[in-house]
Formats: sequence, C-alpha cells, structure tokens
Amino acid sequence: MPRPATRVSHHVLAAAGVGVLAALISLARLWLGNHAALTEVVWAEDGVFPLCVEKAGFATCLLDPFAGYLLFLPRLVAGFVALLPVESWAVATNLIAAVLAGLTSGLAFGTMRRFGLGVVSAGIVGLLPVVAPVVGFEALNALGSSYMLLLYLSVLVLAFPARDTFERWLPILGVAALVLLTTLTIPTGGVLIGIMLVQAIRRSVPWRATFVWLAVVALGLVAQWLTAVNAAKPRALLTSRETFDAWVNAVPDTLLTYWPGLHLSEYTLFEVFPVSPLGITGAIVVLGILLGGIVLIVRGGDERVGIGVLLLAGLAIGAIPAIIGGPNNRYFVVPLLLWGAAVAVSLDQIIRRSRLWVVACVIAAIVVVWWPAIPASQFRSTPAPAWSAEVARVEASCKADPALTERIQFTPYWPPNWGDALSEPTHPNLPCLVVWSWLG
Repeated sequence: MPRPATRVSHHVLAAAGVGVLAALISLARLWLGNHAALTEVVWAEDGVFPLCVEKAGFATCLLDPFAGYLLFLPRLVAGFVALLPVESWAVATNLIAAVLAGLTSGLAFGTMRRFGLGVVSAGIVGLLPVVAPVVGFEALNALGSSYMLLLYLSVLVLAFPARDTFERWLPILGVAALVLLTTLTIPTGGVLIGIMLVQAIRRSVPWRATFVWLAVVALGLVAQWLTAVNAAKPRALLTSRETFDAWVNAVPDTLLTYWPGLHLSEYTLFEVFPVSPLGITGAIVVLGILLGGIVLIVRGGDERVGIGVLLLAGLAIGAIPAIIGGPNNRYFVVPLLLWGAAVAVSLDQIIRRSRLWVVACVIAAIVVVWWPAIPASQFRSTPAPAWSAEVARVEASCKADPALTERIQFTPYWPPNWGDALSEPTHPNLPCLVVWSWLG
C-alpha cells in the first residue's frame, strides 16, 4: 500500500535538511581547522585531476589510471572544475566536496527512515560521514576521498532495504547506478556482491534486482581490472603476514578515535609503573566483530542482519587495501563509519523509548567528547602551499620563460618528490603554454 504523499514529502524535506546540515558541517570543520582552508587549500588529487584535464582533455583523463586503478567520480568532477578559472579551484573543489557529502548524508538518512529507523538514529547514521572524528584526519571534504562516501552509502542501501522498495524498476535502476559508480570509483566495491547475495537469499530483495546489480558490479570490476593491467605504473602489492598483522593491530586504536585521545600502547603510569596492553587485543577485537557479524546475519531478522552486514562489510573494506598495501588511516574511515552506524541502529529502540531531554544530553556529551577532534587536522586544513600564492608563482615563472615546463604543487605539498610516482597526463608537470591559456 503506497504511503500518503504528505508523509513522503516530510521524509524528503527531512532528508534535504540533513543533507544541508551535513554540507555545512563539512565546510565548518575545515574552516575551524584553518580559516584560510576554504579559499586556499586545493587538496592533492583534487588539484592534479583538473590539471590533467587542462593538459590532455576530459575524455583522456576520465579513464587515466591513478595509483593503478580507476577513480571515476573524482575524475568526473574534475571535468567540471577544469571549466572554472584556475584561481577559483580551491573554493570550487571545497564547495563541490561539501555538496557530495550533503547528498550522501541526506540519502543515508532517507534510506534508514524508509527502512523504519527513528529520526534520531537515522540522523546519526546520516551525519556520521561528516561528524566522525576519524574523518577530520584527512578524508574530510576531499573529492579524492569521495569513494568513501560511495562505499558507505552503497552498503547502507543494500544492508537496509525496505521490502516494498525494489518491486519497481525505478529504485532498482537507481541502486544500480549507485553501485556502478561505486565500483568504477574503487575496486573495493566488489565487497557489495556479498551483501547482494545475502539479501537475495533471504528474499529481502527480489532476484531480478540482484541480477541487475550483480551485472553492473561485474561491469565495474572488469573496468577496474582493465585499468590495473594497463596502468603505466601499476599499484604495488605488498601482501604479507606483516601487513595482515599491522591491520589487525591497528583496528583497536582506530576504534578508540571515537573517544579522541585514547589509544592502546605501552606507557609508564606516574612515571614509575610500566603498563602494557594485551598483545592479542587486535585479534580479539577483529574476531569479535567477525563472529558477531556472522551470528547476526545467520540468526537475525531484517534489522539484525543489517547490523551484521555493517560489521562484516567494515572488516572487508578495511582489510583488503590495508593487507595488500599496508595500513593507512584512509583505509579505516569507512569501517569506522559502518561500525558507528551499526551502533546507532542497535540503539534505535532504546533511543525511541528515551525522553527527549535524555537523548539531547547524551548527544551534547558526545559533542563535548568529540570537540577536540571536530576541527579538521592541521595536516588536512593548512594551506601547503596556499593556492593563490602557488598560482601566482607559476604564472610569474611562465611569463619570464614561456618555453618552461613548471611543476605545480597542491596541499599538503603534494605530490611528493615532484610527482615521480605519477605518470602523464595525471602529473604535476605543467607546460607554460597551458598557463598562458589561463592568462587569456
């Protein structure tokens, strides 16, 4: 039975409100980290991708490998950024990144409300991509990190399907577009196959929808494989027991970022008493998440299965890149978001039964605990170099010698070694002929 139009419109307005709030929070955290960030920071890939378009054209750069794989969404956005005056790239990339964050949060909120979650719990799930402390380290408001938003939203949509949603082709095709975009942007999107099969076997999603989604994921993975095997500089695979152990041991400390300042390490209490954490803490935590996810999927109802999917998807999405390439803070962002969402869903009934003032006090306490980590990190928000100064430097250099090839840098003094790890056309080499086109 279709829902009343007024109820649907209220949900849409609420989702839009969450999206706008998320976009503002994303920008505000960057601004709090450094007041010049919004106008002077062009972050790493967010700059080199439109620079590629300036040099080689949109079509060429859209499919050019980066780090050995296809990074479709940031490349797509770079085509629009490159149409703008180069002096405005900092403002443009930051605003577009905030819009993407807002869209993700709004859609995540709408997904959870349609599944049946309460407003507060759905709001927490929706806002996590912009409020979680770990995001502020490096991933916040960065176009190059938009694959994290895609993975988060794709997992939520598949983990919590409203049973009547996928009886119609329009939502089926909408999810197909999302998972295709996700897989074309990051190979880890292959993890979505497992979620699709779980929901189809449980009959939470019709098989016809599952077949469509599996087909588009396969298409995306083939595109990623072709990109990887033809990359001028393939991604180095460092899989070993050491990288596996490093990932396992890093999981507890990354979880503790939800209480900024806490971490597991050996220390001397009161400068007298040595205290060491249990060496297998990481293994215990990982095993607990793994077993908990399996039990919830095997024995749970719709909500518990969704929670189990979040737990296992977080493990897989974090483990795959960390094990093949070594631990990196970026590889733990999506897992922490999914695990945080799992906690919010688990507490939904308790939150619904609680008085409003109690919920407000708990949220206020979380804000207080998180506040030291709310401003984006100095690494993420400090102009290094300031974009206006870098543009002025390059233009002055090219005016002095039009035959020169400059090398432009983006924050944080990226790429290292002047781009030796990159290959043309996605490279900071900048012929002054291109610069002269900027000058008109």
